[in-house]
Amino acid sequence: MQLMNERRELILEELITVGTVYVSELARKYQVTYETIRKDLSDLEKKGYLVKCHGGATLKQGAIEHPFQIREKENGSLKKSIAQKALTLLPDNCSMIIGTGSTTLELAKLLMYRSGFKIFTDSLPVANTLISSENQVFLFGGELRNKSSSVYGGWALSMINEIQVDLCFLGTDGFSNLTGPSSPSSSDAYIDKAIIAHAEKKYILGDYTKFNRKSLYKICDWRDITALITNNLADQAQVAKLEVKTKVILC
Repeated sequence: MQLMNERRELILEELITVGTVYVSELARKYQVTYETIRKDLSDLEKKGYLVKCHGGATLKQGAIEHPFQIREKENGSLKKSIAQKALTLLPDNCSMIIGTGSTTLELAKLLMYRSGFKIFTDSLPVANTLISSENQVFLFGGELRNKSSSVYGGWALSMINEIQVDLCFLGTDGFSNLTGPSSPSSSDAYIDKAIIAHAEKKYILGDYTKFNRKSLYKICDWRDITALITNNLADQAQVAKLEVKTKVILC
């Protein structure tokens, strides 16, 4: 039983990393029969992790929250262009909150070479990136959340409630239903709601693939957002639908 559970955990880890797995490859890798692998995939499908397809399986959308270290490597060039566009929106010496996420981290990397800003964040990678910059950097307190490398909880909320900033920049896991940006974590979504309430201008940073993804927890309505910054590769029909609800900045 232990070997079976370990194998299924390893299969799930591989699925999270690559998105699709194949029965033949898994059988060869773990030196078991095709039927054994099919049973493994059926078990993982029943638990809601994957969708079986011909010859293998794909990760079920929204079923797994990818660790930050994996998300950081996805669509790197797209995220960099979004961050560069976001940088142009910053007035000199303004205050801002940069939320957790791999795209917001790209903005933090650009701010390393700027100075004079007051930057608040719930993201450990963002704070670590900016620690040697010539900006004032404030890290909210709270309990650490491993999957998003961020802090959350009452302590973080109490600190957010004590400030009012000029802008905020938040990430999103997707918005395929177009009702609003979403997050795979209820705690992250709750923190983001508080951040939005304490910023004058609110920007969502999300590459064009987020139009086809969604997560469990809605962060806010689009009417609460100043603009979405995304890539010009986004489907124009989807962009047009979203522009009815909020401004869309393409880059």
